[in-house]
Amino acid sequence: MSFFFITCSLFWSINTWNLYRPPNSKAVIGLVSFVCGLLAGELAVFLIPWQIFLACLLINSGAITGFWTTFALLAWSIAGFAQLIYLINSSLSAQPLRQALDSHTIPYLSSLEIDSQRQEFWPRVLKPFSIGLKEVHCEKNVTYGEADGETLKLDIYQAKSHRHDPSASPAPVLMYIHGGGLLEYGGTKTSQGLPLLNELARRGWVCVSIDYRLSPSHKWPAHLIDCKSALQWIKDTISDYGGNPEFVVTAGDSAGGLLSTLMAVTANDPRYQAEHPDLDSRIQGAISFYGVMDFCNSFGQSHNHELSDYWDTHVFDAGTDDASRQSKFESANAISAVQNQENPASIPDCVIIHGDRDSLVAVGESRLLADKLQQVSENKVIYSHIPGAQHAYNIFRSIRSELVLNELMRLAIFFEEKHLSEKR
Repeated sequence: MSFFFITCSLFWSINTWNLYRPPNSKAVIGLVSFVCGLLAGELAVFLIPWQIFLACLLINSGAITGFWTTFALLAWSIAGFAQLIYLINSSLSAQPLRQALDSHTIPYLSSLEIDSQRQEFWPRVLKPFSIGLKEVHCEKNVTYGEADGETLKLDIYQAKSHRHDPSASPAPVLMYIHGGGLLEYGGTKTSQGLPLLNELARRGWVCVSIDYRLSPSHKWPAHLIDCKSALQWIKDTISDYGGNPEFVVTAGDSAGGLLSTLMAVTANDPRYQAEHPDLDSRIQGAISFYGVMDFCNSFGQSHNHELSDYWDTHVFDAGTDDASRQSKFESANAISAVQNQENPASIPDCVIIHGDRDSLVAVGESRLLADKLQQVSENKVIYSHIPGAQHAYNIFRSIRSELVLNELMRLAIFFEEKHLSEKR
């Protein structure tokens, strides 16, 4: 019993340290840090009471027998206190985003919407894996294209009240691109971006979440080409679902954040839309969550070179020291794409959000991208770090993710107002 008590104390102490100082010098260590930090950080409201219960149970069972168990109790108590502080701080983690939106004069929510958010907040946080909203319908696996013998599909999220309503005005469209390192065993459209997709659909948006070809079976730039094909499908078809094909905002997380940004800075680039030469691939906004912006670590922003070397092999089938492939590496690097931008007027409003405790993708990548965009873009570039947030912090509902999502609804209002002004 004493050994188990010491083991539990050590486990929770290490997890607490990881919340504040996630290691990232090695890819495998960073991955373990990410998983542990995501669960311990975003589910802290459940884990802290459980730890208190477990500790009391073990103490009552006679686990405290000497110096080492007493020391373990002290360590566990300190770790629990630090977790509590972390949990309290998570309630403040949307403040930098709020300040960034304020500085760009993004509209505020109405008092009615704020009251609704407050009423829904704790019921949502206490059901972290309950993502769907009863007001929203999802039509799954609609085919939008085919490439290399692979059928490409997307899911469509709509408010039930707006489906099949011919009197409804065309709605703004969100095209969401999942992350996962561009790799086949990474992410899918059914597991990422769901809180945002459902919330915007409830507001009246038509939201589309796409799959695309993945590596190593398919090499770059197949991933971005498929995103352009999905945009072509939206242009041709989304009006049937009540969406406005002329007002599309992209969003994505991790590698999807990269693709969302590249959609913003590669408008009408023939390299990525050879099958759709007449497509006007300009979009009206781009949102990136913790995007892999320094792909292959061209600017030295990544935590380590291991993931970059892995991507070299699996995504490009070449090394970054291959000078003949340098232009291809740059085409997958959002920072390089911004630097090489020849038509700044085509860059839409861009929003870049990144947790500052991300052990997989360095927050410096997003910060540098924002700096480069601000130098060339004629539209808004909104950047915010999220204090204490790990990679994929918004994959399910938590105090932090709900607060950030509430601020994102201000962005929804901003885009809705632009949508209305462009329709006039």
